[in-house]
Amino acid sequence: MVTQEYRGHQRPKKKIEFYLGIPYYVVLIILVVIPIFLLVVSSFQYDNQSGIYPISFTLNHYLDFLRASAFVRAMTSSLWIAAATTVVTLIIGYPLAYLLTQLKFRTQITLLLLINAPMWINMLLRVRALEQIIRMLFPFLIDSFAGVVLGLVYIYLPFMILPIYAVLSKIDPNLVESAADLGANKTKTLTKVIIPLSLSGVLSGILMVFLPSATTIIIPQYLAPSQNIYMIGTLIEKSIINNGRISYASAVAIVLSIVILGIVYYIKKLDKYKGVNSNEKDVY
Repeated sequence: MVTQEYRGHQRPKKKIEFYLGIPYYVVLIILVVIPIFLLVVSSFQYDNQSGIYPISFTLNHYLDFLRASAFVRAMTSSLWIAAATTVVTLIIGYPLAYLLTQLKFRTQITLLLLINAPMWINMLLRVRALEQIIRMLFPFLIDSFAGVVLGLVYIYLPFMILPIYAVLSKIDPNLVESAADLGANKTKTLTKVIIPLSLSGVLSGILMVFLPSATTIIIPQYLAPSQNIYMIGTLIEKSIINNGRISYASAVAIVLSIVILGIVYYIKKLDKYKGVNSNEKDVY
């Protein structure tokens, strides 16, 4: 009887969840699945074909990308810059997120608003303002690897701080007190308790910084105007706007997506704990 009643309660709940999820699936199909499908189809088409949507098949765009050393260099440069940006934002963001959790609640809210405030301003305006500051104070950073990384860190630092703060703020203080009672000093508590429990937030922050950093267009356009720093986003933009090679740009985007998906897969495998709740069970 108990089992039947439990199943009876579960079925309406599943139906409600299904109906509530319909708008999400509709948006997902329209804005994600269909565009990706069209992108893949376009990457196998010849450029400059006549007709509404002509159908053809070619691998030339992928072969051209792999054969051209400039394109491979752009891909490598983008990944290196994205990796450097991710490391710098993590070095700055993790201690800052941890310090936020040690403050009073009102102070935390105030500082979080200040961290989020730049995100309310258009990215182009922020990059242009940063460009003017660098040209006045540090002109040697223009057209340099360090200058582009600095711009990316300025733009994407909140995306590293917020997920780490969200996870750190949910860690049970009793775990830290228990570690201290068992003789662990602050360093050991940090490395054995706090960092492992916050790993899911760290990985989320890494993904939120690495992915847009690798495909950015605006920042290298203004902080590296001479194109000494040639990134994959700039390559895609110029392939479409200057040459009208939409199918080729689609192929470049697909290659970049595959590389990034591989990186995301291996980053996700690092999350042994799968969130705070499972960690608490493991600790106890």
